[in-house]
Amino acid sequence: MDKRLLAIIIFVLGISQLRAQEIKPRGEFLSDSIKIGQEIGYALTVKYPKRLQIIYPDSTYSFGSFEFYSKKYFETTVDSTMATDSVVYGISTFEIDPIQSLQLPIYILNGADSVEIMSNLDSVILVQYVAQVPDSLSLIKNVDYFDVDYDFNYPYLMIGLGIFAVLIIGAAILFGKKIKMRIKLYRMKKDFERFSINLEIGISNIRKNQSDKTLIEEVLIVWKTYMEKLEDKPFTKYTSKEIERVGYESLLIDTLKNIDRAIYSNVTLEEIHKNFESLEDFTANKYQEKVNELKSV
Repeated sequence: MDKRLLAIIIFVLGISQLRAQEIKPRGEFLSDSIKIGQEIGYALTVKYPKRLQIIYPDSTYSFGSFEFYSKKYFETTVDSTMATDSVVYGISTFEIDPIQSLQLPIYILNGADSVEIMSNLDSVILVQYVAQVPDSLSLIKNVDYFDVDYDFNYPYLMIGLGIFAVLIIGAAILFGKKIKMRIKLYRMKKDFERFSINLEIGISNIRKNQSDKTLIEEVLIVWKTYMEKLEDKPFTKYTSKEIERVGYESLLIDTLKNIDRAIYSNVTLEEIHKNFESLEDFTANKYQEKVNELKSV
């Protein structure tokens, strides 16, 4: 005789003996009534010889008119010969039958085979919201416009901000160097224009009061302050001799020496004006050199 066939016969005989031991799964609703869409509990309990292996239906099982939501196991209780298992299913219904019933199985495993044993049939009453629907309904027409608030579309906002950020980053990568250069050129232009205005104001003050030698020093400080920023050198701390040692051309040095003499001796207004004009020309050339240097990078 085939060994598999013999094993099945022995298993069936064993199951018959188990049925004689009255393994009776008990199923019951944990509530007497249910509403459409409401989740309620259904408990399934079985007591069986502890040597057996029992499994319960899972979410793949068809629960008839009910929808499966959840399953919760409880700890097995064991005595000398018997074990008791319990599980509570969370289920709901969308059917409109006034009384709905459920009967679930348990499975006894033996290798690759199993035997199904059904529980008792338990029922629950459906609570109906509408007791009776009339044959005809009288509808009230209302065509008045009703203004409603629209929900703000945050996902579109986030997408838009993301696209904007990508464009900004892309522009910074592609044009960042040119943008920085233009900003620097703009600032240099404003600084030079401010220097020229301050220089003209200083010379005008000297014309009005030629005897006040401090006005010449103030104009010289205006020039040194601007050159310090343009050349990135400490011109405000340099004397004329120190500027000469730094390596600037002789024309600038001669002009600075003439301005120094004007501070400590009497010179004509024409000479002062000529020296400051020469100083302004030198500064304008230096400014243009810096501009050309920046554009060529």
